[in-house]
Amino acid sequence: MGLLDRLRTTRLDAALAALFAVAGLVQTLFVPIAEPAPAILYVLGSTLPLAWRRTFPVESALVSAVFWLIPLDGYPVLGFLAVVLQFYALGNRGEPGRAVTLVTVGAAAASVLGTLLGPEAPVAAIGGALVVVAPVLAGRAVRHQQRQNQALVALTRELAEERSRAEEAAVGAERARIAQELHDVVGHEVTLIAIQAEAAAAALRTSPDRAAEPVEAIRTTAHRTLTEIRAVLGVLAPDGQATGPGTEDVAVVAERARKAGIANTLAVTGTPSPVQAPVSLAVNRIVRECLTNAGRHAPGHPVALEVDWTPEEVRIRAINPVTVRRGDRRRVVAGRGLTGIRHRAELLGGTFALATDDGCFDVRVSLPAGGGR
Repeated sequence: MGLLDRLRTTRLDAALAALFAVAGLVQTLFVPIAEPAPAILYVLGSTLPLAWRRTFPVESALVSAVFWLIPLDGYPVLGFLAVVLQFYALGNRGEPGRAVTLVTVGAAAASVLGTLLGPEAPVAAIGGALVVVAPVLAGRAVRHQQRQNQALVALTRELAEERSRAEEAAVGAERARIAQELHDVVGHEVTLIAIQAEAAAAALRTSPDRAAEPVEAIRTTAHRTLTEIRAVLGVLAPDGQATGPGTEDVAVVAERARKAGIANTLAVTGTPSPVQAPVSLAVNRIVRECLTNAGRHAPGHPVALEVDWTPEEVRIRAINPVTVRRGDRRRVVAGRGLTGIRHRAELLGGTFALATDDGCFDVRVSLPAGGGR
């Protein structure tokens, strides 16, 4: 409880204590409950501690109970209500629990003794004990419920924050997936366009009549790129399916790259089973990326591609010479293309391995038949 809340609470409780004290004093004037001095002392001592019943519940309850030992010939009209308020606050706000128990036991004993010293029958002592114990138990029960509610509110807040973080992570993963798919599609096709454009430029300088073929290839590749992008967006949609050029046979991809100037050999063994059909898109993308990397970083050198389908998995291997300097090689290894291949393999529950021994890049990928763990 903050300082301002404590002051506000004390002010309200002080007003309540003053009300009970005035009512008790007025009663002693018209309906005496004892000699004037003991009566006034009893009324003030048992009511004024209400001013601190919520800020200092243990101390105020203990102080008020001490005055119950004053012998009386009667009781204040509002005395019962004052006891209920005082000891409900003790049960609801009192700390530590041992102090609450000790004060409750002591106050109950004082209430029983005060009742026995008063004008009522001894059986009323039972009520004297209950008027202390019952409010304390009620306050403790309400306190427990309040803490449970606070815990539920805190848990709800944590779950909302966790859901928000999960949604942000999902959005980030989806953005990364879109970026990788577009990189795989656009990177491969633009590489082909760049190679064909160089061929067209060379033909224009020497034999302009021979430039028509690479220019036509550029036009075809550009249209195919647009189709590929539409296919990727369809795959990324919530109910999208891998259709269109994205799932074309890897032999077609290799042949097209060969015509564009990326020399390669492709050896395919086995055929995919029905359960392996979803993996075909990943195989297609990985083969494209291997060809694209070779075309960018080892132009003019052949790429040896192997795709081996078995009932349990599909294995992909690509080998091409290293023609980049040592510092550039690090950038190639850490580039988006190879990182994308690794992520794609891990996402499907497969493995990725890269070696650069003997002057060659050796990329090996293995994907399980079902395309996931």
